[in-house]
Amino acid sequence: MAIVLTRVDGRLIHGQVAVAWTRNVNAEKIIVIDDETAKDEMQKTLVRLAAPSGVSVQIYSVEEGVDVVKSMSSNRTRTMLIVKYPETILTLINQGISIHSVNIGGMYYEEGKEKISKALFVDENDRKIFQKLNNTGVELYYQVAPLTKKEDLFSLLD
Repeated sequence: MAIVLTRVDGRLIHGQVAVAWTRNVNAEKIIVIDDETAKDEMQKTLVRLAAPSGVSVQIYSVEEGVDVVKSMSSNRTRTMLIVKYPETILTLINQGISIHSVNIGGMYYEEGKEKISKALFVDENDRKIFQKLNNTGVELYYQVAPLTKKEDLFSLLD
């Protein structure tokens, strides 16, 4: 599969993803990998409704997502991969999926998280995950929308 964008976004598919990012990368498919969403029929319906017309959406648990992404390695469909949490990216990589670059989009406020930028809140666990991802050679950048400035994640975290 031709992964054209891998994104961490707490809201998964919403206006910016549905319109701006899919157009920017010319995505034909969106794969959402998130355990909570995969178990919740209402959430799955809402995520699918948020997708733009003509872009298919598939929603998987992390375990299923690993198998699906591996099985589609020769498929050339332009695919966006979206997860809620950076831990999911680390799991995918640790399971043998090659990811070279990750767009960190919205990571929103939760108790114990520190505001780093407009839509970026992190805690110590997030920082550790980002460091582990960085150690694997993955490029991590913060960019809310295609027309906003692409920023090196670690320059914001220091």
